[in-house]
Amino acid sequence: MLTPPKDQEEMSNWLNYLFPNITPAMYDQDGCWVAFMKTRETAHNPPFSWMARAFTSSEKSGEIQNLQTRLFNEHGSDSCGGDKIRDNAVQLVISQTCASAWSREAFGIKTLSSTRGYALEEPAANCWIIGENNENKIAINVIRLTPVRQLSEVHQQIYKYVEATSQNRPTDTSLVIMYFDIWFDGPTYAYDLGYNLDVTQPVIDVLKSFASAEDLGYVLTRPFQWGNPVAEWY
Repeated sequence: MLTPPKDQEEMSNWLNYLFPNITPAMYDQDGCWVAFMKTRETAHNPPFSWMARAFTSSEKSGEIQNLQTRLFNEHGSDSCGGDKIRDNAVQLVISQTCASAWSREAFGIKTLSSTRGYALEEPAANCWIIGENNENKIAINVIRLTPVRQLSEVHQQIYKYVEATSQNRPTDTSLVIMYFDIWFDGPTYAYDLGYNLDVTQPVIDVLKSFASAEDLGYVLTRPFQWGNPVAEWY
């Protein structure tokens, strides 16, 4: 790999580092999400800033090489040309990177292990990270909510993931947490779920009700913004 970027607060620098073969390009030029994100700047965009900090956390923890390998396994080292499955998979891996950074801050976890595979598997069952500190062995199911037309569809997603998490929870783990990352919806992200209180509060209420019924902890974050959760309980 190349030397980590000097300006580690810039998300596009990290993507250039992790995907050196992908040329920055607009959607109408390429279609690949990684290529497009390389054209974006962190300034005034909280999701990009927190993404960069997650990559920095991974690098400081000695996990950046493994992260690149997983990104290549899911997306490929070259442009996907707009393959939605691979683009969604790489976003989920980045959400997991954010969840790992969050868990280090929240629990002082230094070493994390992760399950494999997202692109061709059901993420509700396979997107786990495992770690432990002096008090608990912790299992975190990382989930990206997907865009919807009606708020009720978010509630349905939450119910599905709560059920799947409960069914697949590790039997030897004392603390199980669902990490919900809200989808990134381009320039309109700041007007939707996570920011609009009238839309967000009902989602928090549903998440709290479903999770408590299954004795599960939860974290809800705006797109990639692991450092300032919208809601959390565990």
